[in-house]
Amino acid sequence: MIESLYTSVSRFISEFFASLLSLVKVAIRARHATRLPPSELPTCSVLGNGPSLNESLEKHFAFIKSTEIVCVNNFAHAEVFTRLQPQHYVISDPNYFVFTEQTTDREDIRQTINIFRERVDWPMTLYVPHFAKGSYVIRQIERDNSPIRVIYFNYTVVDGFRWLKYWLYANGLGIPQSQTVIIAALALMINRKFRTIYLFGADTSWHEQIRLNDQNQLLIKQIHFYDKPKDVRHEPVYADAERKRTFSMASQFLSLHKAFRGYENLRDYADYRGVTILNASAKSYIDAFERIIPDQVAPNQVVIREN
Repeated sequence: MIESLYTSVSRFISEFFASLLSLVKVAIRARHATRLPPSELPTCSVLGNGPSLNESLEKHFAFIKSTEIVCVNNFAHAEVFTRLQPQHYVISDPNYFVFTEQTTDREDIRQTINIFRERVDWPMTLYVPHFAKGSYVIRQIERDNSPIRVIYFNYTVVDGFRWLKYWLYANGLGIPQSQTVIIAALALMINRKFRTIYLFGADTSWHEQIRLNDQNQLLIKQIHFYDKPKDVRHEPVYADAERKRTFSMASQFLSLHKAFRGYENLRDYADYRGVTILNASAKSYIDAFERIIPDQVAPNQVVIREN
């Protein structure tokens, strides 16, 4: 009884102060409220860049193509990008928006810019955080009458009482903590009011690739569906700009915890908005969403979870 009361009071106090902090942040950035286009189809497919996406594209290309398609970060590096011609693209990696013409260590970003400028000849909406406005990457993408429309979303992380944070999410004044770009993409698509969102390529299996070398450095092999296996190896994950110290094992698993909690938060928010998220990934450690095999669903069928 006493323990239960203590837990309830502690939760209330924690949510109260989190709500106050969120309202202060929102008040500062309210002029950057997100304005999203409505969905054109009842379903969309959010494509993560996990290795399992190769299998999904091979087996379910027609299904994915029948929905509104949302790609993320460096997806454009894949040959299938121009075949899919996605209508939507989300980039939340802050390294994109500090990138300049003089940057020498992120050729992947330069490659994405060139692909957008040279190959995208269909209407595509690019979603980026508001702090990306005026960055070198955006200036390059918007030049020469590009068919790419840029929408800036308000990346103000809010928390607190559920009713408050859901209201802030829905009105474009805040967003869940997006430890991965997929979380940001799902949050945006929920607010575009799709009835069903299919998730592909969301392996979330980074823990399988964690290593510790003899110098106690944390190493990770980051594998994407578009990578050539011979080009991918374990690399140190540095915690400082000078590249002298890697992240600790504790901080790495805390980051994973935040990602999985983020998916649980999104599931509850999607239920609140009447949106169903279905995990159609060929491989995935995400347990927040119901798993589904696309072959069992007609391409334009709307799937609604029973509460």
